[in-house]
Amino acid sequence: MATRRFEKDASFRIDGIEFVMRRKLDAEMWQIEETKTGRLHQKSESELRHLYVDGRLSFTQEDASYKGAKIGKVHREVAQPLMERAKVRRSYAVEAAKGPSSETALRDVAARVWAKIGKPATPPHWTTVSRWKAKLLSAGMDINAVVAQNEKKGNRTERYEDRLIEFVENAIEKVYLTKERKTIQDTIDAAVTAVRRENKLRPEEDQLPLPQRRLVKRLINEISAFDRCQARYGREAAVRRYRSVQRHRTTDGPLVRAEIDHTVLDIMVVDDTTGLPLGRPLLTACIDDFTRCVLGISIGFEPASYLTVARCLKHAFLPKLNTRADYPEVVQDWDAHGVMQELCMDNGAEFHSDSLETACLTLGIEIHYAPRKTPWFKGKIERFLGTLNSSLLHGAPGTTFSNIFEKDDYDPSKHAVVRLSTLRHIVMKWIVDVYHERPHRSLKVPPAQLWRSSVALEDIQLPDDPAQLDAILGRRVQRSLSHKGIELDGLFYNSPELTTLRRELGERLEVEICINDGDIGSITVLSPDKKRMFVAPALALSYAKGMTAWQHKVCKRHAALQLGKHDSAGWQEAKTAIAEMIHQEFNWKKKTKPRGTKAPAKSAKRVGRYITGSSSSPAVQSAPADAGAALPTTSVATCPSTGPNEPVESPPTAPAMPPIPMPTKTLKFAPVKRQRQESTWKDEL
Repeated sequence: MATRRFEKDASFRIDGIEFVMRRKLDAEMWQIEETKTGRLHQKSESELRHLYVDGRLSFTQEDASYKGAKIGKVHREVAQPLMERAKVRRSYAVEAAKGPSSETALRDVAARVWAKIGKPATPPHWTTVSRWKAKLLSAGMDINAVVAQNEKKGNRTERYEDRLIEFVENAIEKVYLTKERKTIQDTIDAAVTAVRRENKLRPEEDQLPLPQRRLVKRLINEISAFDRCQARYGREAAVRRYRSVQRHRTTDGPLVRAEIDHTVLDIMVVDDTTGLPLGRPLLTACIDDFTRCVLGISIGFEPASYLTVARCLKHAFLPKLNTRADYPEVVQDWDAHGVMQELCMDNGAEFHSDSLETACLTLGIEIHYAPRKTPWFKGKIERFLGTLNSSLLHGAPGTTFSNIFEKDDYDPSKHAVVRLSTLRHIVMKWIVDVYHERPHRSLKVPPAQLWRSSVALEDIQLPDDPAQLDAILGRRVQRSLSHKGIELDGLFYNSPELTTLRRELGERLEVEICINDGDIGSITVLSPDKKRMFVAPALALSYAKGMTAWQHKVCKRHAALQLGKHDSAGWQEAKTAIAEMIHQEFNWKKKTKPRGTKAPAKSAKRVGRYITGSSSSPAVQSAPADAGAALPTTSVATCPSTGPNEPVESPPTAPAMPPIPMPTKTLKFAPVKRQRQESTWKDEL
């Protein structure tokens, strides 16, 4: 590294713009000139030194050996033998700098210094000493200026004709830099074929040499690694592989930023009553960016939709005071809750909805969407979901493995012995008692401890009215309010308050309603001025209460196709008939099919969605509180290994389910007709 001074003709860069110091106007002020435009500026010595200390000003390196670097600042690492030779050269140059540059003076310097140090083997010529002196002075006495540059020795002109280089470059472009990702040998073969075809048209004296592997590899390596990867693997793969983490989004407190995402759990679950496999459930989770505490979760067979997002957010917003009451095996409290300032999510269709945007803006939440195919922008929730799948579920009976090559002969349907209610208890206990309480690798402290130490109760923002939360998070549509009430998917909703509203504002009103797809027993109606809200129950409350919108759709279709009815009475009958069919079908399968026989995944998962869709808890759809008492103490229920002559033990007894209501009139099915009808309702599910 050379040394420089703020003096006349000194060159430097300020914020990347090159300047030259022209003249000093007074004791403090300098006139500097832009090298490119010639524009003059005035800077005081104090300003220049402040810019230098702040790193915005750097002197220009004049030595030619420093030029040509494309990126980064120049740095030379000199080998020890070369440095020893440079020290000898520096001795001659320093002594020569003390006198004139005449031939006589330099001859005298060369003889005097050689007699003193005896290096090199013979005294250097006076012109060599003059050259060493000029390099050292121009570089500000930097010893690197007189280091031998052996890498520049030799022939640096191209050995091959331009026509041969053209053939090789064309082969690289058409063979190597393609999505087929052919090998270097394929590229060589293509180049050789092209050269031989060209040589057939040339005389013997003008034949082109055949390209060798060394030439092809050199030309390939001259292409940037990013461009090679982009041509062979695609731009998205190249961006992902060569991405750089710079100024990653950081937060300075809890509830400043949260991330939300879904994952399909790597485990097969079974029905609590029948023991038949239902499929892989979906987990939606929301995590706090600063403390890594899980704010809320939702588990069920509902596909990724606004409903699953709303359930998770509601669980994240509200205090979880009944956790230990609903899950007796949980020891610690789940303290993390509240409304966050920012919510980061991907570009899934369920996150791009007007209802979610309205809900977030109503609560003062700023939505941040990660760029397409960039999961590292919400890496904390991605890492958490991966940890949950690998740490909790992999190795448990019923695991499906994230990599199909890890399965070998493992059949998840035969080993799926984890009940749905058990899985919810396991996930809840793992989050509260394990994940929140063990030291986090990045934080060095448990997430629960960091939450308690960094947030006070008065700092947690909560929704004004929990009763309005369903209205805020509900799916919003426009409907007409008349004397019949509000019609939605064939159901009518009305209340005395809506009658009063009509008498006040008009006979027929256009209103906005908020729908909770997890329970269509009631809707929330907003007044036309959006300043008042009313809860309107369904007129067919016995049918609609606790029913999901998807279950209602199934019942409507079954009533229309099988019963020929299109009113609430027919839907109630269809609801009861479907419940009976599911009960009879599962019992029939349990009796006639061998244990562990794989059920159709599509219909089984839809049946699980139908059965669990009307659970009372909107967040985790937990089982009844008394179900935890019947659960085994281990995290996963397992099947004992049995020998060929050993009796097979029965699986753990599932908690008793409420009796399935029977239809008011007896349903008579002929054997052939019953098979047709059962296959029909399966298709409807």
